[in-house]
Amino acid sequence: MLGENWFVSETDKRKEESLSDALGISRLTARVLVARGYDTPDSARSFLSKSDLKLHDPMLLKDMDKACERIKKAIDENQSVCIYGDYDVDGVTSTTALYLYLTGRGARCRCFIPERLSEGYGLNKAAIGDIARDTDLIITVDTGITARDEIEYARSLGVDVIVTDHHNCREELPDACAVVNPRREDCDYPFKALAGVGVVFKLLCALEGDSEKIFEEYADIVAIGTVADVMPITDENRLIVDKGLKQLADTRRVGLRALMDCTGVGESNGKKKVFTSTVGYVLAPRLNAAGRIASARKSLDLLLETDYEKAKAMATELCEINVCRQTTEQRIYKEATQMIGAFRGDRYSYILHSDNWHQGVVGVVASKISERYSLPAILFSFDGDIGKGSGRSVKGLNLTDLLAECSDLLIEYGGHELAAGLSIERRNLDAFIERFEKLSREKLEHIDTIQPLNIDCELYFDEITSENAAELQLLEPFGLTNAVPQFIVRGVTISEITPISADKNIRIKLRDRRTRREVNAVYFGMSHCEFPFVRGDECELACTLGLNEYRGVVSPQLLVRAVRPCEEESKRVKRSREIYASVCSTTDASPVPFSALPTVNDFREVFRLLKRELENERKCVSVRYLKHKLASTENADIDLCAIKIVIDVMNEFGLAETTHVRGNDIIEIKLLPYSAKIDLEKSEILRRIKKRAN
Repeated sequence: MLGENWFVSETDKRKEESLSDALGISRLTARVLVARGYDTPDSARSFLSKSDLKLHDPMLLKDMDKACERIKKAIDENQSVCIYGDYDVDGVTSTTALYLYLTGRGARCRCFIPERLSEGYGLNKAAIGDIARDTDLIITVDTGITARDEIEYARSLGVDVIVTDHHNCREELPDACAVVNPRREDCDYPFKALAGVGVVFKLLCALEGDSEKIFEEYADIVAIGTVADVMPITDENRLIVDKGLKQLADTRRVGLRALMDCTGVGESNGKKKVFTSTVGYVLAPRLNAAGRIASARKSLDLLLETDYEKAKAMATELCEINVCRQTTEQRIYKEATQMIGAFRGDRYSYILHSDNWHQGVVGVVASKISERYSLPAILFSFDGDIGKGSGRSVKGLNLTDLLAECSDLLIEYGGHELAAGLSIERRNLDAFIERFEKLSREKLEHIDTIQPLNIDCELYFDEITSENAAELQLLEPFGLTNAVPQFIVRGVTISEITPISADKNIRIKLRDRRTRREVNAVYFGMSHCEFPFVRGDECELACTLGLNEYRGVVSPQLLVRAVRPCEEESKRVKRSREIYASVCSTTDASPVPFSALPTVNDFREVFRLLKRELENERKCVSVRYLKHKLASTENADIDLCAIKIVIDVMNEFGLAETTHVRGNDIIEIKLLPYSAKIDLEKSEILRRIKKRAN
């Protein structure tokens, strides 16, 4: 979760001006380039033109010669080939590209992608047994690098295996005809960060002997898998994605065209524009949804379809499956946050479980929980006595290291520092939760898990124009290691706040103090009552600059990442936080100012406001929002610290369930039914604080 810790890169106005003049670009674009280290005309020009990038020789990949030789033999001798893929977008695009190429070369070829729920990730012996009945060669794509036993089983059945993968290798590689993976320790390939579909792309280049031809033919498919798998947009990936996005804008692939038509991708004045965000937020989720809650075969069939009407029906179904995925995800997320609300005391991890959660989406929900609370989260979906789970972690806590310390309680686990999959027997669940929480506490007790926000540079109010927003697209394609430019906008006044999308998001109108000019901003994932500002507040924004098109009118629009108070207000908020931290401490004996102590009337006012705002639902509310509301509707000026103490006491008496979401300023709260009269004199919290009041 993003906090108020922002790191703004240093810029050099002299270099900024030099770039602007030499390249004929705006000072804003030049400022971003300088902040990112492209601070000379030559380096900036090279970055923008991509002139220093090239496709590497595919034969530099270890075992590529062996893979090509075995595949050519299969084609020449009319042997049966099975492509064994994975159910995510990288796996599906890998399967698509290799199938199209091999069948185009006359190979006798078919595809197999395991079902997520019934077969799980990677190679499995049951599937291999079935495949082996009429197959001479299995080629894995985006999987297989750790499947030593399964590949040995295939060999025992007389089936050769070629592994193409991009995941981390173990010390001992599978005993296959060829193992093509740039992450092999003995592989000298100069770029290690290819996606699974990128490795397949290199295989096609090697088989064809003409990389440029394959590049022209398959860049769109390779780009989709590369973006969807969140690979670094550097080196070859930057070339591939750039080319692929241009191809997608006018794609000749019937299935992709149908999917883009169904989603209205990038329509602008009758012309399609496709960006990495188009792939990441529109196309990839729909291709991925099938593998999560239906069958990845549906996505594969769409990408291979050549009849537009059939493809349109398939694309429509994928969109419907994605809606179902979103609904399922929202239900599980709501149930998970309700479970979290029932926890008492400070937590350093959240391990949640249910017999009614869809295994295909628990990983997505775990990611949202981890981001929301800035803590590691694991969600288990139980079927009988076995629970299959997915976990996400935060920077500073290596998830697989912690799971290794709990391995005696798990059936299996695997993953990396920030994400992992695991399974457990129900009888071991309580012991696992207890041990994992203990380990998390030891690691995180002295770590700030709220992530800082890295900002490129300042965006001045008069630079918020459509022309500048459009010019920033010169830095595309965006993605990992080449993020959308992040800006800080200082000294703005909030003139209007409007809830949109059933108060899931808000639209903010901002006014420049100097010129009085106004611009629009949108804050996704932020509700009105969670937003800690009101009309008239001065603040600073961390944001990106984009374009909004409505009824043919294009205007600049800020997309908000985070907001913090201006300097003076920030000092007051900081002081309030310090007082509250002191109040909550069991070891701090320093005096507590009387202003932080809530009165009986404060309790009545806060409770009445919460009852009106929450409407018997569980919601996130900002303490500053409550303070402003109390002042404007009840004419009550209550200290921020006092409001937090009121809520803590309500929690103490069982009047509410509360969870701190982001530091001490945003609280997730639900009022609980009560009947007995509350005697505040019996509050241990108030008794302890009053002893220190001065």
